[in-house]
Amino acid sequence: MKNHSILILPFILVLNCLCLSQDQNTNQEYQNILKEIENVQPLSVAAVPDSGLIIQQDAAIFKLISGELFRCSQIAGSERLLLFKGKGRFSFSPTSQIEKDHLYRFYEKHSLDEEFYYLIIMFSDPAKLRLLGDLKFSEQSNLSYIKRDFQKFIDYTQDSDAGYFDTDFMRSFLNYHTNSLFYAHIGLTNGDPVFFKISPYDREEVSFLKKKDTKFIVSSDYQEVISSYSLPKPNDKDKSFKEDVIKINNYNIISKIEDNLDFSAKCEINYERKYTNSNWIKFSLYYDLIVDSVLLNDQRTFDYYRGEENYELWIKLNSLSADDKITVYYKGDLLEKDELSWISIKSPNYWFPKYSNPQDAMCDLTFIYPAKYKLVSIGKKESEDETDDFITCRWKSIEPTQHVSFNIGFFEQFELEDESGTKVNVFISKSGHQKLGSALAEYGILSGADMDEKIATDVLASIQFFKGLIGPIPHNELQVTEIPYTHGQAFPGLIHLSFTNYQGIENDKGDELFRAHEVAHQWWGIGVDVDSYHDMWLGEGFAEYSALWFVQAAFKDNEIFFKVLDKWKDEIFGNRKYLFSNGQEAGPIWLGRRTNSSDTEGDYDLIIYKKGAWVLHMLRNMLIDLKTMNEDPFQKMIKEYYKTYYGKKATTTDFKNITDKYCGQDMSWFFKQFVYGTEVPTYRFSYKSEKSAEGKVIVSCKIIQENVSDDFKMYVPIRINLSNDRFARMRIEVKGKETTVKLPPLPEEPEEIIFNDLNSVLCEVEYD
Repeated sequence: MKNHSILILPFILVLNCLCLSQDQNTNQEYQNILKEIENVQPLSVAAVPDSGLIIQQDAAIFKLISGELFRCSQIAGSERLLLFKGKGRFSFSPTSQIEKDHLYRFYEKHSLDEEFYYLIIMFSDPAKLRLLGDLKFSEQSNLSYIKRDFQKFIDYTQDSDAGYFDTDFMRSFLNYHTNSLFYAHIGLTNGDPVFFKISPYDREEVSFLKKKDTKFIVSSDYQEVISSYSLPKPNDKDKSFKEDVIKINNYNIISKIEDNLDFSAKCEINYERKYTNSNWIKFSLYYDLIVDSVLLNDQRTFDYYRGEENYELWIKLNSLSADDKITVYYKGDLLEKDELSWISIKSPNYWFPKYSNPQDAMCDLTFIYPAKYKLVSIGKKESEDETDDFITCRWKSIEPTQHVSFNIGFFEQFELEDESGTKVNVFISKSGHQKLGSALAEYGILSGADMDEKIATDVLASIQFFKGLIGPIPHNELQVTEIPYTHGQAFPGLIHLSFTNYQGIENDKGDELFRAHEVAHQWWGIGVDVDSYHDMWLGEGFAEYSALWFVQAAFKDNEIFFKVLDKWKDEIFGNRKYLFSNGQEAGPIWLGRRTNSSDTEGDYDLIIYKKGAWVLHMLRNMLIDLKTMNEDPFQKMIKEYYKTYYGKKATTTDFKNITDKYCGQDMSWFFKQFVYGTEVPTYRFSYKSEKSAEGKVIVSCKIIQENVSDDFKMYVPIRINLSNDRFARMRIEVKGKETTVKLPPLPEEPEEIIFNDLNSVLCEVEYD
């Protein structure tokens, strides 16, 4: 505690000393490049030859049929821009069927062949000018008539007010990279512009984008990705550009929160230099936080850039030593109090400078804040001291993590601990809920009582359940806090729950599902991270199904369990089916965040959370013993997956390989249908029976499979109900348009045959 008292004074003194004007002192390289882009001028012109000109970049082909090409003034020391005006055709065909199908969802065609009337190309490597062949350019004194066409390009790549230009190109220009970076802005004759990009900095280098409507600040948000994939044969010279320039070892952050909620902080970033091909590196920091100063190895530097209302913070490294330290002093409008006295953290993820490619790192967090508040953080609390109505507390992460946050408010604390030492601390703003409860009561909506105790009980029970079902976690203590938003979020040892979850107004176990989902992220998403956006369902879908499983087990409520599954299924089948028409179909789970677009809002939750959960449910029921209802194989599979990939980033293929082992077969067909594909079957089931010579009843079943490919198959359980509450279960392999099967001889006529027993398959069933 003594050390914390010493920390406060130098922190404030140094912060005051270094609070200088950014405009006067920061590096001008970034601004100079911005100005060159803003002021780019066409300098020379050449007519496209009668034979035309073809420019090809991977699967994109630009055919210039007739018109003029313009070379432009230099950017970052070289020619980087070309403009074409006239008549041309753009063709593009993605390389995979998944991407072709996704293109079809937007354009109703699997490949594009469109006419354009202008084209602007930007590239990193000036050698790209060789694409023009032997064209002869002549200088012209007045080419201002095409300046407005450049503005169309600028509108989608730059935000002058925010001091922003396309991140990949700025990385290239600042670091003098000559690589395969390529961007094309294509002005279609019919329709909005489209865009094509190849970036060696991205894991998937190739992307095709379209225009979207947005109110966001950064101009790049006016575009959304339609197709994205890796180059089949990437350039060997480009491989190093994907690697992290630095490896973050730890963050050491000291934050000061004033009585009026003004926020200021000092963030030390200790790192190792991995590559020397880049001196300028990018961090992300909430745009309302102002950078006062930056130090490299405790020496003041002006080699950094931070635009206004811009998440990007660029810092130029000047040392090649093995161990280095960046220190950032910053402050700003991070916290806000509402009329119910709830405090919101405007950016719970980017309240500190986070390396652009988030890495797991150890975190040492010190908070200085008014004693009237309570504050909780990720990790383990190491110490707490109060001096002059301010509290200084220190928290340390237990393991390296990229998920770092805290919460602060007028909280009251409720503690609950079990015999094993697992502890839950629930933080609640009771005065705010009393005011909200009174307002709701006027509309006949009753709020729950003793919600802190109820939440603590549920959360502790879910932790116990998940530990038994999945495996251990490093945290014996979980902080549960509320935020004035409608979403939840999980961090190591800390979860944020929506204030509505504390009000207790949900029915059908909705609150319990919400809480259990965020708790489950301690295992899925934090314990086992996901490798890429394609694998997001391994976090969200797993957490969603784990939560539902907990509700089923804890409350012994199969009715709610199947009711929720049915609700999710109805939403999946009813997605954009309107009274007189159908809208754009949802994409596959494999598309991750790309399932959500300006045309398909809400699909991320529907597909990644709910369909992802359904995938787990189908695997669970495929592995269940229908005679004994033993679930050991599925539970062992989940435990092995967790144990194998704990502390790692797992892929869909990783999970599929473990699934193969427990299912005893190659499950590629299953993942092709339900993860990489979008088809969901409708089954028409009928049966007839007749008596055999031995007096047994022979039942013949017929299943018609619709709305899926001919090779679509699934193992579907049926339940045969007999008299006196007797029944039997078995599985039928359904494949192709029609499946017929004879059941084993029965002692009597069945009272009922239930097809798709236990709601085992994501499908619709009709009985003929």
